[in-house]
Amino acid sequence: DAAAVNVNVWITPDSAVAGGGAALSGLRVYHREAPLEWEYTDYNNLAHLESRRAHLVGAEFTDVPYRSNRAVVFNSNLLHESGHLAFKPGYKNRRINLTLLFGNRCRASV
Repeated sequence: DAAAVNVNVWITPDSAVAGGGAALSGLRVYHREAPLEWEYTDYNNLAHLESRRAHLVGAEFTDVPYRSNRAVVFNSNLLHESGHLAFKPGYKNRRINLTLLFGNRCRASV
């Protein structure tokens, strides 16, 4: 994301998660940063999915399982993605994710 720090807060109750889905419905944070010369659309657009995947080959990652009232705070330069959404059907069970972005992403000097 175009920020220095990313805070994700999940507020949907744990009871809304489909059986065993908490491990799948969280967030994967890769231990690899997006290159500074990449623009927001370079890493957040399906048209650039292949270059993003190539950049992540061999990258370690941390999977953060979904839990209600959990906040995940990390360096916004780290590539990350939401997991598969495994929630029960119905409006009341939809995942609500608050994303708070702080500061500005470092830019490559040109």
